Amino acid sequence: MRITRALLAAGLAVVSIAAALPGAASAAPSWKDLTGPAGTGLQACVAQAKAQRPSSWTCMGGALTTAGANGKPATTVVADDFQQTAPVADRVGIAADDYDSWCESGSVCGRPVGGNYIAEVKGNAAYGNAAGVIGAFDFIVRQAFEGTRPRWRNTLIWDYGPQMQPQEFTNNCRTNVTGPDGYCGQNPFYFGYVSSGSWRSDKPSTTGYYYNSQLTAGSGKYHDDNYGSFFAAGYSQLFYAPTIHTGRWNQCTVSPGCRYYQVPWA
Repeated sequence: MRITRALLAAGLAVVSIAAALPGAASAAPSWKDLTGPAGTGLQACVAQAKAQRPSSWTCMGGALTTAGANGKPATTVVADDFQQTAPVADRVGIAADDYDSWCESGSVCGRPVGGNYIAEVKGNAAYGNAAGVIGAFDFIVRQAFEGTRPRWRNTLIWDYGPQMQPQEFTNNCRTNVTGPDGYCGQNPFYFGYVSSGSWRSDKPSTTGYYYNSQLTAGSGKYHDDNYGSFFAAGYSQLFYAPTIHTGRWNQCTVSPGCRYYQVPWA
C-alpha cells in the first residue's frame, strides 16, 4: 500500500479497486467505505463494528476487539479468514522484506520462511469509534527459533489515519494444554509512533530479535500470542490490537529444536 500511503500523505483523493479509503490524519471517522476487498474478513468485521457502534474497536482480519465493560479487551471472531500463503526464502533487513505488499487482502496471513523453523504472520487492521473508521495499519510478527529458544521480530506499518501512538505490545510463548494454556515466556515491547511521515517501526530492529531467557522443554505443543494497544492522535480512547499467532510448533526435544507444524493457526 506504499503508493496509496504516499498519495494520502500528499492530500490527494485515492480510489482503489476495493474502496475509497478514508482520508489522512485530518479526516473525521466515517462508515462510508468499509475497509478491505469485498468478502474479506476485515470488511465483515468493520460491518459488525458499524452495527454495534462500540466507543473503541479494532478489526484484525475478521476478529473484532472492543474495550469490554470491565475495561479489558473482548474479542469476537466475525469471519474466520486466516490464510496460509506460499513459503518464502529467508531474507535479512527492511530492504529485503515484502511486508508492505504481502497479504494486502484484508485478512490475516501466515507463512513459513526458509524451512520449518521460521514463520511470519501479518494482520491487516482497521480501527475506529462509534462514528466510523479512523485509521488502518499492518501488524507483522516473525518467529525464528534458535534451537529451543523462541525469538520474535515485530513490525508495525501505518496505512492511513492519524498518528498511531503504540502502548505496550507483547510476545507470549504459550503451552497447549487442556484448559487455559500455560505461559513459557513473555516479551513486552514498545513500537515507535507511526504516521504518514514515519510509517514503519521495527522492534527490536530490522535484523534483531527479542527472545525468551526460558527455553521450551518437553515434547508438548506450543504457540504464541502477539497483541498490543495504542492511542490515535486526537482521540482519547485506547484501542486494542487483536491477538495473532505465527503458528503452532512442536518437536522441541529433538535436534535441531522446535519446528512448525501448522502455519498459520487461527
